[in-house]
Amino acid sequence: MIEVARNSRGLSQKELASLLPKLNQPNISKVERGELTPVQDDIANIAKALDYPENFFCGEETKMPVSYIYYRKRATLSKKLHDQLLAETHQIILRGIDALMEKIELKEYPRYAFNITDGWTPKAIATRLREILHLPPGRPVKDIIRLIEELGVIVFFYDSKTDKFDGLTAYTNNGIPVIFVNKNMPPDRIKLTVVHELIHLVTHIPCDVEPWRDYESEAFEGAAEFFMPAHECYKELQNLTYNKLSALKSYWGIAKSAIIRRAKELGCITKETYTYLNIELGRKGERKTETGYVEIDKPQIINTAIDLLKNQLGYTVDKLAETVCLSVADYNRFFESNSNNQVKLRVL
Repeated sequence: MIEVARNSRGLSQKELASLLPKLNQPNISKVERGELTPVQDDIANIAKALDYPENFFCGEETKMPVSYIYYRKRATLSKKLHDQLLAETHQIILRGIDALMEKIELKEYPRYAFNITDGWTPKAIATRLREILHLPPGRPVKDIIRLIEELGVIVFFYDSKTDKFDGLTAYTNNGIPVIFVNKNMPPDRIKLTVVHELIHLVTHIPCDVEPWRDYESEAFEGAAEFFMPAHECYKELQNLTYNKLSALKSYWGIAKSAIIRRAKELGCITKETYTYLNIELGRKGERKTETGYVEIDKPQIINTAIDLLKNQLGYTVDKLAETVCLSVADYNRFFESNSNNQVKLRVL
């Protein structure tokens, strides 16, 4: 947990040692490897230097195996940002979610598993997910986050320090599935990322994935079919032009870049047209932030749970921060929100 705290602050062992009166870098390395037990004064100094309460270092780390974590764009992250990202999401937030949900009744996630090795295809998985979520066949998807959370999956809008992170899926120690998504992305990318991670949750996390398989492409293919079923959008994507993209984006609720890719996947446009349309996106400054409005709903479970703890059990912000073993500032940064969304939960 010392390593987690250090990584979350973006510090090296040497940088942490410079903030401590007694421990040097080699000793910190030994402490983190479990080869040296720090005395109480050392723990107090480390807690002060890293701005964590001392009880943070006494908690149990999240122990889900690495195979239970899928996240996008890891190859482009620096090691420092990679370690910081996993420290905050995989350890601090997942552990905090377990602590907050301990007294709240949450619908149990059914643990869907669609194994591509057994014959499931990304298209079939997308079709089945639409059925599970009671979506009308071939219609645009609205309120996708509410629908996913009604399965018992927590969606967490994570304030990422880098735009190189899109999403991550993992389980807490208590078995609650959590989909993290970078809250700083445009709504169209958030929407696509949430379903991309949902594909990981039902396809790649519960099943063995052969090393030669491109599970990212499988998730992309499934998400594309989920939002734009082939039999419904095929005719619309024929002879696709740049001027048609805004109307298609408004109707289907996903990014123009995703629509262009979908048209290419379905053979509705040539490779040359695909290249041209992407060049046009770049030329008009829409590669990172597109024009056009896409509505996205907000996560509700965490906000509702916190409101229940405050209103029915009398928890204060200080008590909530203590519950998740964080300072009040860190608790507010990770878990408090201005959203008033609510779902049906109750105190156990």
